[in-house]
Amino acid sequence: MSNDEVSHFRFSLLLKEIDNMRVRPGVSTIALALIQLDGMEEVNERFGYLGGDKVLKEFAVRLAGVVAHRGRTFEITGTSFALLIENPLHEGDAVSGAEKIAKVASEPVRIGTGKARVNARMGISMLPDPAATAEELLRQCELALSRARACGETYRVFTPNLAQTGHLTGSWFDVDQAIKQGEFELHYQPKIDLRAGRLIGTEALIRWRSPQAGTIPPGNFMPGIRSTEGVRRMLRFVLLTSCKTAADWVARIPNFTLGVNLAPKNVADPELFDVIDSALDETGFPADHLVLEVNEDILAHNEDLIHAQFSKLRSRGIRIAIDDFGTGHTSLVSLKDLPVDQLKIDKSFVIPCPSNETDRRIVAALVQLAHAVDLEVIAEGIEDADILQTLLSIGCETGEGFHFSHPMPAVEFEEEWIARFDRARAEFA
Repeated sequence: MSNDEVSHFRFSLLLKEIDNMRVRPGVSTIALALIQLDGMEEVNERFGYLGGDKVLKEFAVRLAGVVAHRGRTFEITGTSFALLIENPLHEGDAVSGAEKIAKVASEPVRIGTGKARVNARMGISMLPDPAATAEELLRQCELALSRARACGETYRVFTPNLAQTGHLTGSWFDVDQAIKQGEFELHYQPKIDLRAGRLIGTEALIRWRSPQAGTIPPGNFMPGIRSTEGVRRMLRFVLLTSCKTAADWVARIPNFTLGVNLAPKNVADPELFDVIDSALDETGFPADHLVLEVNEDILAHNEDLIHAQFSKLRSRGIRIAIDDFGTGHTSLVSLKDLPVDQLKIDKSFVIPCPSNETDRRIVAALVQLAHAVDLEVIAEGIEDADILQTLLSIGCETGEGFHFSHPMPAVEFEEEWIARFDRARAEFA
């Protein structure tokens, strides 16, 4: 079961529990708080995923302590939870609970000799007022959480005017309307030849700038899109925009490539080839300079379909990259049979490799394995010079990360990276 499917299943259980709770004798009111933990990415980078698991388990225990006998807790995803409270005395009672959750979340968790810290953000609403159904209650909490995150607040209680001025980041999200209103933009992160220190490509990354809620990170809106038909329209928008923008960069820089991410529903879409082929024709972007990036977890589902899709795309000249490699369950032996071209090593292995011998050996083994089956290796998460030097010492040839640049809008990418390449070429002409 994919992460999206797990999340959908757990939301279904939550909705069912809300319906069951509201018909119990003596239950007149229900409060729901959706909770998102901020800072887990930094915890995973510093302490590894085992350290991150310890933080999540400790938070789950603390959360259960807050609710005690008055309700139930649910884990929705690895970093998000739900809290149901029976018969809160009033809205202030739910707010008091949110403040307690914020406090227990911020208390440090000891991992070895270090301390890990996270923060909780919450969206809160109540049933039967202002919500009339379980689905409406969940929807209101999603909107309140989105606004809390956008405004940097610890929590936000849903109010009717929030529905009039805000946007939803869940399955009710209107992709077409946001595209039509120009709310999406692409940022570009450079891909670097590590040995030459030279720009050789970029990855296009979606950003949403809501007029009401401000900049909303992909993690807040993409999960709600990935399981809907809107994911196809989102892919078409990304392809048309990035291919049109990068066509000039390809013409100026030899072997320059553009990376675009595919969601699981994209890979399974029978119209995938037509969507991509149409975008390439409309923009004139050369197919052999496009790299489609797919998460490793996708490879565990419907192997025959994936092979057929990838093979057809590669026959057009398009390249395929396995993203976040090392975090899924792909057999190392199966790499030689996969119709792919690139292997992107997940940053959870890359970041600690200068100081952790085990991670360094894992990255070195992945590099050797990929080279053995003629795959290009790209290291994600190159945050500093020590990581860069370690990767060079073990033969990794390509990478990306904040040591080189954060993702940036096309205009800035042009000024910062493309112009720099042009200047360097002119000096050696």
